[in-house]
Amino acid sequence: MFEHRIVFGTAGHVDHGKSALVRALTGMDPDRLAEEKVRKMTIVLGFAFLPLPDIQKTVAIVDVPGHEMFERNMVAGATGIDAVIFVVATDEGVKPQTREHLDVLNLLEVPAGVIALTKTDLCGPERIEQTGAQVRDLVAGTFLEAAPVVPVSSVTGEGIPLLKDELSRIAGGVKPRPENGIYRQPIDRVFTLKGVGTVITGTVISGSLEVGAVVRCLPGGEEFRARNLHVHHESVSRIVASQRAAVNLADANRDDIRRGDVLCTPGSLEPTLMMDVRVRLLPAASRPLAHRTRVRIHHGTREVLARAVPLESDQVKPGASAFVQMRLESPLVPVAGDLFVMRTYSPMRVMGGGRVLDAHPPKRTRAGGTADVAKKEALSPEEAILDALDGEGARGMPFERIRTASGLPEQAVRSALKEAEAQGRAYAGRGSRWFGAGVIEEMQTEISARLAELHSKDPLYTFVSLNDVSSGAAASEDLRECFRFALKQLTVKGTVVLSDERVHLASYRPQWTGKPAEAREKILQACAKSGLSVPNPQELAALVGLDEAACRRILGAISDAGELVAVSNAVYTPPDTLEDCRKAVRNFIAKNGRITVSECRKLLGASRKYIIPLLERFDREGLTVREGDHRVLR
Repeated sequence: MFEHRIVFGTAGHVDHGKSALVRALTGMDPDRLAEEKVRKMTIVLGFAFLPLPDIQKTVAIVDVPGHEMFERNMVAGATGIDAVIFVVATDEGVKPQTREHLDVLNLLEVPAGVIALTKTDLCGPERIEQTGAQVRDLVAGTFLEAAPVVPVSSVTGEGIPLLKDELSRIAGGVKPRPENGIYRQPIDRVFTLKGVGTVITGTVISGSLEVGAVVRCLPGGEEFRARNLHVHHESVSRIVASQRAAVNLADANRDDIRRGDVLCTPGSLEPTLMMDVRVRLLPAASRPLAHRTRVRIHHGTREVLARAVPLESDQVKPGASAFVQMRLESPLVPVAGDLFVMRTYSPMRVMGGGRVLDAHPPKRTRAGGTADVAKKEALSPEEAILDALDGEGARGMPFERIRTASGLPEQAVRSALKEAEAQGRAYAGRGSRWFGAGVIEEMQTEISARLAELHSKDPLYTFVSLNDVSSGAAASEDLRECFRFALKQLTVKGTVVLSDERVHLASYRPQWTGKPAEAREKILQACAKSGLSVPNPQELAALVGLDEAACRRILGAISDAGELVAVSNAVYTPPDTLEDCRKAVRNFIAKNGRITVSECRKLLGASRKYIIPLLERFDREGLTVREGDHRVLR
């Protein structure tokens, strides 16, 4: 079975014999419409295929209109072709659409082709030679400069075998597009067959699709199942990049789909109304590309109107190249790296084209954002993912949005993120949200600054409220995930200490000076020598010469630092005293099965005003459980 993964396209002026040449090569008539047959002029795209037995391949041929009124159809047909059959009629020579079609092919970076001089049966050798020389002058400096020139007659068949040999040679050197990309198929035809349903055709420009798979149709967003697949009138189970294919869509209405739509893997792409591009104007462009010039953008099989916003200067001059933001009037479905053709709004002439750099950029100001766009142009798709994460800031990016923004297959995006995570350049948060390393570092800096600020406001306290920190460093809810992750990283690194809902800088120590420092020393001494029967806050206030409120503030700071434990609002005891009591109670219950308040008083040598708060604390801790008048171990 022959391989079907090469697409040739025709190009050339109207009535130069493109369709007749396709018929002579393939035996198939690419003109489908009755109007085309009556007018003897191609209006819409035509299709045929040609087996090449010597290289075991079958090539698809897309026949394009040559009339200037149908230039949009020509551009749609040139999208996705691997090589061109560039047609010039020997009797007429180079004409306006000959030049314009060559411009389109150059802008779309078609890599190879052959030049066919048609209608040689109408001319003598001298005229054939003159036309050949004229064409050579035209293609000098283009991808067709070294292309073979083959004189042919579709009427007599002269030169047709030689042309087939050249097609075989070119096809043998074509490298098929990779199958591991996301599935994309711009639609160039939609029709309905009785008993079959809705069918679309188009060239698969990346990835692959299997029978039964679900596809998404953009920009509308409808999803359908691929019921049947066909390549060159043969039913297949799978279609791949570089194939012209027909897809029979289950449960699809003809009105749901239009030429120019794109079939793709669900979740892989999203439409856009704005894109950053590098524009290249033809030297022969009739006018500069000025601010907010209205232009026609041809991408894939779709044409949309757009306003151009040059980012480097007030305008882009003919023959120049520059960064431009395109504000689209209708949605497109581009991927970074895609090529497009640009025509003037009126009269409609090809004026240039370009390459998509960012399919989902922020809105940029005139003469602004150049550095960011230039950076994106230099990045690989994997590096662009990390740049997008950094650009998104502390809100992070859900995986699905990373995937659609990148235009890469799901597995490629996951691999890139995992590798970046291993290198410390990206971090995975909760709920499939990812953050750039720079964003996490900025949040860590913000957390540390906020902690330092709160420490300075209340220098006696070691800890501050976690809520107070988050409300300053991450004021809105959509920043909290980044905050939580950055705080966790700071904790792991030992930069901060986290305890329940309290936090402090690991390097911070309370600033005890003057009267508070003296009071602290006296309070600690009084509590250390009192065992469990410590003075209450009123007594401690009298001891240190402060009012009760000031004394309680100092007690709160001491307990916050862990030097005292608040058993209750009235009982503050040293941690080692509390631990001794805990062990004594645990051992007593383990030996006796339970303990009463009275037994605990005797065991610890303290009054009820200390014992009851102590046992209640042990209940809260989970050490004991109250059962009537006694406690047992939980």
